[in-house]
Amino acid sequence: MSPSITLIGRINDAYQNAFSTWLSDHSIEFEVITLSDEQDDFEVVRYDFTQDISEETELKLKKALLEKANVTGIDHVLQTHQHSIEDAGLAVFDMDSTLIKAEVMDELAVEMGIGEQISAVTASAMRGEIDFTESFTQRLALLNGLSSDVMDSVYKRIVHMDGIGTLMSTLHAFGWKTAILSGGFTYFADRVKSDYGMKEVHANVLEIVDGNLTGKHIGPIVDGKRKEELLEALVEQYDVDWSNTIACGDGANDLLMLNRASLGVALHAKPIVREQAPCPTSYLGLDGILYLMGMTSERIRNVK
Repeated sequence: MSPSITLIGRINDAYQNAFSTWLSDHSIEFEVITLSDEQDDFEVVRYDFTQDISEETELKLKKALLEKANVTGIDHVLQTHQHSIEDAGLAVFDMDSTLIKAEVMDELAVEMGIGEQISAVTASAMRGEIDFTESFTQRLALLNGLSSDVMDSVYKRIVHMDGIGTLMSTLHAFGWKTAILSGGFTYFADRVKSDYGMKEVHANVLEIVDGNLTGKHIGPIVDGKRKEELLEALVEQYDVDWSNTIACGDGANDLLMLNRASLGVALHAKPIVREQAPCPTSYLGLDGILYLMGMTSERIRNVK
């Protein structure tokens, strides 16, 4: 199917008219569909192209749309083909700062009294400035001796991402398989999986001896390459078509899986990820993915 651009945010008539003119000036013919309604305090407007575009035009549009999003605060999401909620497939998610509004490593560091020290390294790794695996090992080593008893209270204070319940219940209602592919830890990812009825978790396993973290992990580190490999394995395991795959994350270590999936959503992502991922979104939470699948607000509200 032909490409589309979805705008999500506070969109007044003047901006919508100006954007339509901008598309026309670029020789793009389109049809406009409004997916939001009067019950929403935001607007979602989709521009369906009536023709295909070249790869060169796609790259130019992506750059221009990202600039418009950065200036206006309105998501401008280009999709080269449309996706449908009815075509059940596989959706995989990063956890930290994607399914939850926290970086678990940073939260554990707070319990050690070294929160600022570790959070600065975490932020640098998520921006792609330093190697994720190296930074992960170094940060984890600083947690040596932390009591595992704190993990329950840490999880209970973590806020979950806006729209997570709506997204998961809707995907599951239409038969989608959902999995967590996280550079965080299984203790927390298993809790999120259980809370929302997700199918699988692949994350890092903390080594715990005599009730204390050792600052080490068990098994392979789930880095960016490992996430891509896991996505490929799950596609084969569940026998789904690649055109029906979703990946969502926010950090540089998510880029490989975001670009491998058919719909790669960079949610509230770091600048380098917004630039390199297919579909950067920041205005809504996880439920924004449903609009990128063509759902209307009314339909989302009425899913049983």
